[in-house]
Amino acid sequence: MIRILRFVAVSAIALVLLSVPFYISSAGTGTNTVSVIVQFKGDPAAVYAAKAKKSGSALSNDQIRAYRDQLTLTQNQFLTALQSKGISSQLQTINVKDTNGAVAGSVPLRYTLVYNGVTLTVPESAVSTIAGMSQVKKVHSNGVLHPDLVKSVDYIGATRVYGKNPNDFTQFAINPDGDEGQGIYIAVIDTGIDWTHPMFGGDPTPPRLGVAPVSASVPTNQKVVYSLPLADIVTDGFGHGTHVASEAAGYLANAPGPDGVPGTADDIPIHGVAPQAKLMSYKVCSDTLSTVSEAGVALGGCFSSNIIMAIEDSVSPQTVDLQPKPVANVINMSLGGAGGPDEPTAVAADNATLMGASVVAAAGNSGPGEGTVGSPGSGRRVISPAANSDPASHANWSAEVVSPNSFSQSRTGAVTPASSFSTQQGFARLKLYPMAGTPAPPDSSFAQYYALVDNPTVAWPSSVSGRIALIKDSGVVSATFFDICTQAVNAGAVGVLLDSTVTSPTAVRCSIPAANIMDADAQVLIHGMTSDGSTPANGALSQFPVRMNPDFDIPFVGDTAIFSSRGPVQGYGQVKPDISAPGVNILGAVPPASAISALFGFSNGVNYAAISGTSMATPHTAGSVALIRQAHPDWTPDTIRTVLINTATNMRDLNRTPKADGLSANAVNEQGGGLIDVAHAINAKALMGVAGDGVSKPTILGSHSFGEVPVTNNRSTTTQSVTVTIQDISGQGGAYNLAVANNRDLQQNGISVSTSQSSVTVPAGGTASYTVNVTFDGNAIRDPNVAEAIVSGNTVSYIQRPLELQWYVTAQRADGGESLRMPFYYKPAPSVPSAANVTSTTTPNTGTILAGDNDLQTVAGVTYQDFPVQADSQTLKLSADLDFFQVVNGTFADLDLYLLDPDGNVVAKSTAPGGPEHADYSVTRTGTYTWRVTGSLNAATDFTLNTVKTSTTAIPPALQQPAGDYVDASGNHVDFDGSFNLQWQPTGGEQGFEVEQSTDNQNWQVVGSVAGNTNSFAVSGLADATTYYFRVRAIYPGQIGKYVTPPSNVISVLINQRNLVDITNQTKSAMSNVSFAGGVFQLDLNLTNQSGNTYLPVLSFNVVGIHSTSNTVKAINPDSGGDGTSTASAATFDYSHQLGDELFSPNETTGNRTLKFQDSASEMFSFDALVTAYTGTSGSSSSGSSAATQTGSSSTSGGLTSPLSQIKAVMRFTVNPLTKSVSAQVVSLKL
Repeated sequence: MIRILRFVAVSAIALVLLSVPFYISSAGTGTNTVSVIVQFKGDPAAVYAAKAKKSGSALSNDQIRAYRDQLTLTQNQFLTALQSKGISSQLQTINVKDTNGAVAGSVPLRYTLVYNGVTLTVPESAVSTIAGMSQVKKVHSNGVLHPDLVKSVDYIGATRVYGKNPNDFTQFAINPDGDEGQGIYIAVIDTGIDWTHPMFGGDPTPPRLGVAPVSASVPTNQKVVYSLPLADIVTDGFGHGTHVASEAAGYLANAPGPDGVPGTADDIPIHGVAPQAKLMSYKVCSDTLSTVSEAGVALGGCFSSNIIMAIEDSVSPQTVDLQPKPVANVINMSLGGAGGPDEPTAVAADNATLMGASVVAAAGNSGPGEGTVGSPGSGRRVISPAANSDPASHANWSAEVVSPNSFSQSRTGAVTPASSFSTQQGFARLKLYPMAGTPAPPDSSFAQYYALVDNPTVAWPSSVSGRIALIKDSGVVSATFFDICTQAVNAGAVGVLLDSTVTSPTAVRCSIPAANIMDADAQVLIHGMTSDGSTPANGALSQFPVRMNPDFDIPFVGDTAIFSSRGPVQGYGQVKPDISAPGVNILGAVPPASAISALFGFSNGVNYAAISGTSMATPHTAGSVALIRQAHPDWTPDTIRTVLINTATNMRDLNRTPKADGLSANAVNEQGGGLIDVAHAINAKALMGVAGDGVSKPTILGSHSFGEVPVTNNRSTTTQSVTVTIQDISGQGGAYNLAVANNRDLQQNGISVSTSQSSVTVPAGGTASYTVNVTFDGNAIRDPNVAEAIVSGNTVSYIQRPLELQWYVTAQRADGGESLRMPFYYKPAPSVPSAANVTSTTTPNTGTILAGDNDLQTVAGVTYQDFPVQADSQTLKLSADLDFFQVVNGTFADLDLYLLDPDGNVVAKSTAPGGPEHADYSVTRTGTYTWRVTGSLNAATDFTLNTVKTSTTAIPPALQQPAGDYVDASGNHVDFDGSFNLQWQPTGGEQGFEVEQSTDNQNWQVVGSVAGNTNSFAVSGLADATTYYFRVRAIYPGQIGKYVTPPSNVISVLINQRNLVDITNQTKSAMSNVSFAGGVFQLDLNLTNQSGNTYLPVLSFNVVGIHSTSNTVKAINPDSGGDGTSTASAATFDYSHQLGDELFSPNETTGNRTLKFQDSASEMFSFDALVTAYTGTSGSSSSGSSAATQTGSSSTSGGLTSPLSQIKAVMRFTVNPLTKSVSAQVVSLKL
């Protein structure tokens, strides 16, 4: 994938958007035609042949052809069935043009060797019908993919396997004596190859055309031996494919040096990794449709349908018209798009390896975000390289503040050499992001004082002349990087530091070193300009000089390019990228009249350019594979892929010394196995990897992903294991000492990785196996995230990131003759219930994005659409797949997908170039989440969004609020002694429950665990004057260990310790509204506090005895369940809510309560009552509440509560129902 770096400032994007038309069209009416790839259910021939070979029946080419003919017949039957259904369809066909632009033949886009499918143009409205037909496995959009040498060849160790004759790198080589790619065919699937370029011998004779018959009388190019242009014309008008091919297999040639003029003394000799390999050119990317956007990204142009056909043709021994042709040993695809290993281009690439070709496809240029590796690099058998810097690339520069004693402030101009100047204390080395197209600082660095430019869009201060310009871009309208650098040159600056968030800027061509610097680092320099740290004025000159260095690591050590896509791959099935190779500022061939040449403004016939991308790492790898294949023609693609991974190292310095293992090394997700070492790969004595069946899985794979493992918070310590095999390929055998090298997160408590033995002995030509064991304590580790420190300048901040276990297992030969290594990946995820308790619900959604705005999401319903989804306590995961047809009526589209949490924060996203898009998220909280489909670059585009909600029947229990002793006016449940029972309602199937307690409703601790057949927990000893919160989690069987549910509802209890007292003697009553009707006697009663004390709720009027002739009178409306006939069955009436301020103060009279008695005999009766209230534990009375604003209540039972075991006095009420009279007196009782 190409990376012709950005050449506009970020804030200029607004201007770009103004030039993007907001198309409003008839999308969604069913009138659109779309380009689709229909994948059928049967195996393609490559898979069919591999299965036959595994079963012991190797197929001949004729048998494979016969099977392919059967598939073609089946495909024709499908096309007939479409017609019978009334669906109009057109099988897409490519008219192949010769060098004169005339149509020389045609290639129908039907696939039978590496893929079983056809590319059709059909009505958009018919897609769902086609997808439902019995022959069809899936209907895919015909995705649009993107075309994603100096010291780099030596840096990967290729020069150590070359011969000694300088001619070995040229077209004049005769019987080269080393490994330079002789006899190897590399298919370059890209924008074509300019075969006339000096790096391919300069022969103007065209290559053999893939639709032309073989003819001995027609001369053909001897370097680029075969060409099948599936887009436009045969030549490379874009330049990308030519550059890629020159890196893989270009002959030795001289590129212009720093002066930019060819044929001068500073010319640079360069050649490809495998200069003697033959090239096969497949032009699948259109010159007219491939463009370089304002953001510096190659857009459009490479249709998946063409790529699949190119893969199929490259490994076929026959052309589409059955003529014999060369077969590719290596396939290079420096292109890519979105998607995982099941995307059509990835599947086709995988199956090509079954035909014997090693397939190398770019990881992508969507870094530095994780999970950005796309198709076809995501293929399960594909070698996917990341891009790294090499000694000549100067990927990241650096700036250092040096001592003012180094030179006088009056001295202007670039002061060099400056590498020996002492750094100023208190300033760290700052990373710079160079603007592509500008010269790097000299190897010996240069220094100068810096002048502040507050706004580059207005007149520049004169102080910039002879200085480094530190530019704080505060203009309302931003300038392009090229404009800024040009203005700096015009102002006399010797260097540029631009405060910017862009990490991949392009200034196209500018004559002074220019780089971006992150804002936090720029602020360090700005505040360092004044002694008091105040903001300096425009044009201010620094007190200290700054040194600009050509590298960040001094001395040089390679690093992963910031743009390089990172793993893990979609689905977590393998470690991706596989390895890493140079891909930053790679000097290679371009056609003089190409788009790349025009972009950089080349003149004087210059046909070389230094560009960056995983597109450049890919041919470095493909050329390396060619060298390995030449040295070991019997090695399979699986073997070559594994040996490249096994023999790779951490990033190396100029002396080929790799970085030490550990956290300072590049992550496995960045570099895979590491930086390739061609010489070691060719001379490897053994392979180390996981064995497979050779059909559905590679025969051996030198990396392993345990995938996403649901172990966090599973309350168990569990171990996952995999068997690793070491296979001798030298015939020597040997003993290997095994070790585990942490790369990321093994240092966390509760995690350990080990091997089953410390060493293995491998017999000559044989194998030995051991297991790698990952032990994870899901009780100690309950969160799948970990806090990570981020240092920027002098500022340290912390972010939460997912735990991702990454490590290498190393196998060191006991004789010291070799060291192999194997990368591993393991993603801990929250525990999940056993499969019996998990269900998934898919909701199909459709919509239309009317216009794209580079994901700015400016207009709802136009540039983005939202789809809310509710996550409750049963929701485990949310996932979504966004599909759209990237080519509708000839118009390209690019949509993206985001998931927003209930607060509107983005928690998951998929923003790969093109589509489809996939995102998922393990839910950590309930609420309304939102899937958002956004327009990146599109006119009106219909889409389908299938959202999946994974839920569980294993849910938390319903925690009941304890009855407590009282509910105050603020709604607080108050307990008077700090002891009560928690109860909950289980749902069934629980293995246990955990009770959690908190005093702030934020920080929780487990205070108890009970068995699954228990639904209560006793709480005691809680502190006075404290509010406690409680919640309960249920524990169910998990897929691994146990599954702990989210917490239940939260209940709270306020502990306010109080003593129950009898205040009967201190209270008087007053009665009113006496009545008797229907056998029911009732009266309204209030109470007055006659003491000097203030009492606390609960204030209760307790009827403890009723006396009548018939003994049938009873209370019928108490708050308790008693009837008042005895103390054991006391009828309690709560007067707490009749207190205005929840205090029973001296002389206060309560409101009335109505008391009712059943007196069916209409007889006189009397009843005795006891008045009780509470005091504080010290004996005093107080309240923790302000004046009551709402009704309070208490919880009472049928009998009086201890300690009132002895009653000293009662209020005795005598009732005559017939006269409707009642009298009361306090009666003392004998003890």
